[in-house]
Amino acid sequence: MLVVIMIAAIGFWIWQSTRTNDGASTQPTTQQQTTDDASSGDVDGNDKDDKDDKDKKKDAKCTATPDVDVDDLSVNGNSLIATLALSAKSCDNGTYAEPNIKITVKNDDGDVIAVAVYDFTKKPITFQDGEATTQIAFNSRQHWQPADEITSPTNAKVIWQTGQKGEGNASADVADARGGASIDTADNERYAQLALKRQLNDDSSLTSPFYSDYTTQLSSKKYNMNIDGKAWKYTDIYEQFLKLHYKHPNAILIWAADYYNYTKHGHAADYYVILSGETFSRAEDATEWCSANGYAAQDCVAVDLQ
Repeated sequence: MLVVIMIAAIGFWIWQSTRTNDGASTQPTTQQQTTDDASSGDVDGNDKDDKDDKDKKKDAKCTATPDVDVDDLSVNGNSLIATLALSAKSCDNGTYAEPNIKITVKNDDGDVIAVAVYDFTKKPITFQDGEATTQIAFNSRQHWQPADEITSPTNAKVIWQTGQKGEGNASADVADARGGASIDTADNERYAQLALKRQLNDDSSLTSPFYSDYTTQLSSKKYNMNIDGKAWKYTDIYEQFLKLHYKHPNAILIWAADYYNYTKHGHAADYYVILSGETFSRAEDATEWCSANGYAAQDCVAVDLQ
């Protein structure tokens, strides 16, 4: 009887030990389970965090002042279009949406040739890896050198200034190029007056054909001259030259007092004169050109400079 009881006890002990070992082999320890859960949670969490970080960077607003280079300067209608390459590493993949940005363009001689004030809040600049490209437009009262006479567009320099306010409303966009507001009148006048002086100097070498042949005079204006319902300022005079030059690419600007044709009768000749630059052997041909191009007799006349 005692032997039977001992055998049963030994059998139960063996069965219980086997059951315990099987459970240990199929269930992870508390430490292992915790480690595995943490590992699994870290992987999923890191992926989610990385995505959230990228989304935050993409939507982030960038306020850094970028480095700016000019990729191109071209004309669209009467507007100068500047294609700009921007670099700001801190912007990463964010957007630049700052108002009141004054952008000044200087040619390779250091002359200011365009200025306007832009608001990027409604149409932000989107950066990718800290780089961006954008186009801005300067209307005919905001730039002071014809696009076709800018010999080295990529050598132009850009000054980017924050916290600057323009006068009046921004000009309309020109295709994909943002329009901007003009700077204050006094500065605008100063740049226009300097541009008139440069233009006279640049165009003086182009007048020699018109001592022997005819061309056509398209305009004659002086500062503060009252005509067409306004007193003409430097900005008005240079704007008219730009528009006529874009319409007639050979158009040039001269100072009437430098040419005998305008002084031979003893009249004061302190006028800015715009010539079409077209060449004609006879005055009659020049007059016909005026009619063919839609100019009235009082606006377009045949002239030579001798």
